[in-house]
Amino acid sequence: MTNTNTQTQTTDYSATVEACTNAVRKDIDTVNKWQTAGQKVRAFFGTESALTEIKAQFIADAILPAIDKRHAKALGTELVRKNSKEFQAYTLAERDTWEYVNQAKKDARATCDTYFSRIVKYAFPKDKAESDNVPTSLKTKIQEQIADLVKKCEKAEGADFDLVATLAALNNVLTVVNK
Repeated sequence: MTNTNTQTQTTDYSATVEACTNAVRKDIDTVNKWQTAGQKVRAFFGTESALTEIKAQFIADAILPAIDKRHAKALGTELVRKNSKEFQAYTLAERDTWEYVNQAKKDARATCDTYFSRIVKYAFPKDKAESDNVPTSLKTKIQEQIADLVKKCEKAEGADFDLVATLAALNNVLTVVNK
């Protein structure tokens, strides 16, 4: 190996080490920023449920302005309901466009939910011992699953079943379980 190659490798290695060191520092800075944000959220809201109650507004105020503008644009786009008369009148190309925009809206909601969950994780961290050792009762599991299904039904678009009746039935199940 010639001296020139060794210098090139050393320079490339130095640049590589520098880039990695920078990445690690930035990652640590980022974690510190998440922790600081979490502390402020916890100090302001006090409880996770207080934050969750205004989730949509919090996402609009704190998350949407910081993420890729295409997500805000997608969320701001109004779509007709799938299988509505307007949708049925669409051409194949219009339906493809509708599907593309609908997927963009789903992606945007998922991105916002991911960031919201991360904020909640830093603001209201779960105690390892608490989350690992506390067995969840059947009642709690059913309550959580029904609540999850209710949320999914409330967000559903173009369901091929009676959403109102389904929500009423789910709420009836919750009433029975909560007795």
